[in-house]
Amino acid sequence: MDTATKPGDDFFRYANGTWLDKTQIPSDKPAYSLRLAMTDLTEQRLHDMMESLDAKPNDNPFTLEEKVGAFYRSFMDEARAEQLGAKPIEPELNALKNAKTRDDFAALMGRSTTDFEFSLFNPMIDVDLKDPKKYAFYLTQAGIGLPDRDYYLKPEFAAQKTAYQNYVATVLKLLNWPEAEKSAKNIVDFETKIADASWTKAQQRDFNAIYNPMSVQDLKKFVPGFAWDKFLAEAKMPNLTRVIIAEKSAFPKIIDAYSKTPIDTVRAWQAFHIADNASPYLSKPFTDAYFQLHAKTLSGQKEQQAPWKRAITAVSGGDFLVADRFGTFGTMGFGVGQLYTAKYFPAEAKQKNQDL
Repeated sequence: MDTATKPGDDFFRYANGTWLDKTQIPSDKPAYSLRLAMTDLTEQRLHDMMESLDAKPNDNPFTLEEKVGAFYRSFMDEARAEQLGAKPIEPELNALKNAKTRDDFAALMGRSTTDFEFSLFNPMIDVDLKDPKKYAFYLTQAGIGLPDRDYYLKPEFAAQKTAYQNYVATVLKLLNWPEAEKSAKNIVDFETKIADASWTKAQQRDFNAIYNPMSVQDLKKFVPGFAWDKFLAEAKMPNLTRVIIAEKSAFPKIIDAYSKTPIDTVRAWQAFHIADNASPYLSKPFTDAYFQLHAKTLSGQKEQQAPWKRAITAVSGGDFLVADRFGTFGTMGFGVGQLYTAKYFPAEAKQKNQDL
């Protein structure tokens, strides 16, 4: 606390002032708190645990310990990553090159739930806001790579928008994409139109406004010009009958912008986002470019995290306050949680929590 500050003048300063004056933000984090100090301890424990796990010599892990160990060591094999470059995402890029129509692109967008593809709309399953005993399928606005629509539309974010366009060009060059600079400009122009059609954060906080249930058949009538059946089939929801859309008035406008955008720009847009989503797992040129834009430019983080920290985030997940979008949940979060609990959460601690 900073008791020299009157709480009626600045309560935040009164409650936290001494902490703010004395605490140094670690160079590999965009923020720091007591919560994140606990995260440091958890990460160190995970590191020690994963380093002790052996993958099977024949690269065919069977037990949970072997699977976690194999995944961790695969991520830490930097020489292999450098050798492969962009090769690990060739299947996605080849599928993109074979896409000829907007229906084909809609199908690829449906894979955003299971792969590196990007989408104009985010599909997700969550509790029904007005019938909490049931789950519901939601669709929300998406399609932009910067954190919010304001980054595209407000002059105070011009520097970040320029940095983003430079990053798009860098990633496309790493993919040997033709006319990378021109394509990057076209991509950012396309996303600016999507941003202009999108709802603001304030609008998204109106729970009644973002609750718009309808049948899939009505969705197809409300937003024609998009291959919803193919999109939902690739999202593993081919038999879906009901959907709740959030930013209702934005959906037709986003599809209108999409329908007027040249196919080559849509293809480049998807190629960039596939690589962007995969970059944390790829070679150093990709990971360095990803860090410069997402962590340094947009979040103020000074240094890239050590490879082992990125490895445990990829395997087991990371703190919601600092992990970027690729690693919040991790790929084996529940499995690693099982091993972590067995090692660090004794029965007496569980009993204390249950008693509490």
